[in-house]
Amino acid sequence: MKKYLSFSLFFILSCTALFALDINDQKEIDKIIEHFTHAWNDCKGKGFGDYYAQDADFVNIFGTAFTGKEEIETRHVKILETFLKGSIFEVVKTKVREVKPEVVIAQVYWKVTNIQKPGAETMKGIFTHTFVKNNNIWEIAASQNTLTSP
Repeated sequence: MKKYLSFSLFFILSCTALFALDINDQKEIDKIIEHFTHAWNDCKGKGFGDYYAQDADFVNIFGTAFTGKEEIETRHVKILETFLKGSIFEVVKTKVREVKPEVVIAQVYWKVTNIQKPGAETMKGIFTHTFVKNNNIWEIAASQNTLTSP
């Protein structure tokens, strides 16, 4: 019985370490998330698609799906030229977990302020990004953007 418990504990600890996200990988993912803020606030959407895979999928807050990094960026440039012009994007909190080696789910809680529509000056939501490491480079394979209650 004692050997069984020792083996079980060793197995659990080994698996936990196996799926612990490396600090350098965490920094890379954080850098990508920071890049979104810069692309939104300083570049009016240009560069928003930089870290998406060529064939990435993106579902926006209205449930509309887009495919490919170019289409994802083009859509964000468009919304920042129209109804979200002059808005300010802020990351409030992130939760990141490695679900298996080189696959990470990141929940990015965000807030957008300075919206020029009366009654909707602030929006809050969650991006759920699926990051995949390809050839030692992290990229986003899929994103779902969801509004949360104000």
